[in-house]
Amino acid sequence: MTKHRSPDERAEQILTAARQCFLENGYFATKMDAIARESGLSKGGVYFHFDSKRDIFRALVQEEYDTTMSFIDNVLSSDQPVSSMFIELAEHFMSLFANSDMPRFMIIIGEMALRDEEIQKQLKELQLTYFERLASVIEKGVEAGQINDADAYNTAIVLKALLDGVQANFALGIEMDLEAVIGAAMNLMANGLLKL
Repeated sequence: MTKHRSPDERAEQILTAARQCFLENGYFATKMDAIARESGLSKGGVYFHFDSKRDIFRALVQEEYDTTMSFIDNVLSSDQPVSSMFIELAEHFMSLFANSDMPRFMIIIGEMALRDEEIQKQLKELQLTYFERLASVIEKGVEAGQINDADAYNTAIVLKALLDGVQANFALGIEMDLEAVIGAAMNLMANGLLKL
């Protein structure tokens, strides 16, 4: 007998199963039958909560970014110096990349964004929000005199690109010394790279 769960719990059960299926087989090879099987529900039970595989995928993308933004907002709301904020963000994401399937799932999201206009639009909106959040950290640092005057938004794009690059390397299975990578990133931000 199936245990009674709330609609939200059932939806999360489906999302968890679908994520696993997408990671194992990719988006296109994953069928609704496989998601139903993995979730322990009937196909009708899956369709009761989600209209399509695309809706499930979009919900997973949104869930991934909501979790990320919640963490960033929590860090931003603290009174710590901006350097400490960057260290906290770096440590969090490096640990997440090393200890979860997030890097691999982000590759699947990127692939889908190239193939599906709706998902591309969603991903663009989420990325722009990400840039804005990082820019607000930089602006906060400039206002507090903790960061040199900088083009906050474009600097945020560069920082996000660095983070995405590290994430992609984790997705490929490249091993990294997390403390050394964080140290190198902080040194780059604190001292720059070129002697001018």
